[in-house]
Amino acid sequence: MLTDRQAMILEYIIDDYSKTGIPIGSKALANQLPIKVSSATIRNEMAVLSDQRFIEKLHTSSGRVPSNIGYRYYIDHLAKPKPLDKKRLKYVSGMLDQSFQQIDDIVRQSADIMSSITDYTALTISPELATENTIKHLQIVRIGINRLLVVVIMSNEQVESQSFLVMCVYTDAQLVQATNLLNDKLVGKTAKEVNLVFQSGLLSDLGSYLPDTQQFVQTLGSILASIDDDHYFVGGRMNMFDQVTVNDLSKIKLLDDLFNNDTGINKLLENDLKPISVKIGSEIENDWLKNYSIITGTYDLGNHGVGKIALIGPTRMAYPKMIGVVDAFRNELKKRISGYYYDYDQ
Repeated sequence: MLTDRQAMILEYIIDDYSKTGIPIGSKALANQLPIKVSSATIRNEMAVLSDQRFIEKLHTSSGRVPSNIGYRYYIDHLAKPKPLDKKRLKYVSGMLDQSFQQIDDIVRQSADIMSSITDYTALTISPELATENTIKHLQIVRIGINRLLVVVIMSNEQVESQSFLVMCVYTDAQLVQATNLLNDKLVGKTAKEVNLVFQSGLLSDLGSYLPDTQQFVQTLGSILASIDDDHYFVGGRMNMFDQVTVNDLSKIKLLDDLFNNDTGINKLLENDLKPISVKIGSEIENDWLKNYSIITGTYDLGNHGVGKIALIGPTRMAYPKMIGVVDAFRNELKKRISGYYYDYDQ
């Protein structure tokens, strides 16, 4: 553990570096500290912090900057989250005070808003159910002479639909009979279980009412595959590239690819189950993110699952302020999505 004075010096070095991006020396630090202490004393304390690898020297300056170890100590012992100010909190609340048709719409909007007020990249992930998602209702609707629409409502109230072309012309009675049969056999089933039901002979029964069975099965399979995918959204993707130098432009494609697959996103945020958690540089299992930090927040909706939000920025970000932003959004998302479920269930 550090002494009180050493902890104060580390805190001021980190706060100053987050604002300026410039290494700080003992003389400049002496003018900032709220206590009277000589530059020599500060140099001695900075030497101790250097020996313990809390701060380090850059080749281009005689000043010192925080190390990842220093940042970790700062976050665990010194940083005090700064709540989002009332003006911005009102702005966030107003932007999310809309009539959303889908939970994903709320989650997507949150990523864009969080990025816009921080100038960092924001990730939001829709709640994942603690229990498996199952079919609650299925409907087949005619939307044209040769086109039908499949609408699927899942147990988490997620609604997905997709149309498909048919060769036959169907009566309303046929579609009602097909819909009733499908609901009788598929309600309460997961995506994997639906495949087993089809293999057990449902297709032959369905063919009596819906001869274009194969087209329907392909469409339903596409819908269920989409529902099974993690629903994540990225706001301010281009903000990631602010940390990329001209000599390292190849990094842009690799970083962009990271946000184009759910495996990469899940790996970044896996094991982050605390209300708020912070990963710094080398703690992130991705060599291309060694100069970044990720602040992750979770929000628990009970039977409706657990969602995550995250902010990705440079390691020298203003942690107290950014932690406050993430905390505000996780609370706002929990309130909004809980309200969505309440309104839907009425």
